[in-house]
Amino acid sequence: MFLEIEPCGNVDQPFSMMYREMETPREVYAIKYNVRGTDEPVQVTGWDAETNAPCPAYACRVEESGDGVALLIYGGSGGLRLKGLEDESDWNLNSARQWGETHLVYPKDAFIVYKDEL
Repeated sequence: MFLEIEPCGNVDQPFSMMYREMETPREVYAIKYNVRGTDEPVQVTGWDAETNAPCPAYACRVEESGDGVALLIYGGSGGLRLKGLEDESDWNLNSARQWGETHLVYPKDAFIVYKDEL
């Protein structure tokens, strides 16, 4: 899989990397993320740079060069967008309670909630 993220309103920097998938990606609902020094559950969605709108986010185990197996969490061409688990507001680039990431690489056994488990 080739992951390529474009700078947009969600993320400032570009990112590109090749990963070797070890399983079929699954759509993600929530993960644990370090917020102000504490791991907290957060909602996650993908971000499409062209439409400037949410899109699905996915996760799958990948081979991480030199580090073994890892969990890759990725979204659309504009990366990922995250917000607190209890935040019921719409996904919005202007929200101070939401933030963007190009992608995330976690330990293979990290906390994750897939949409098909809801």
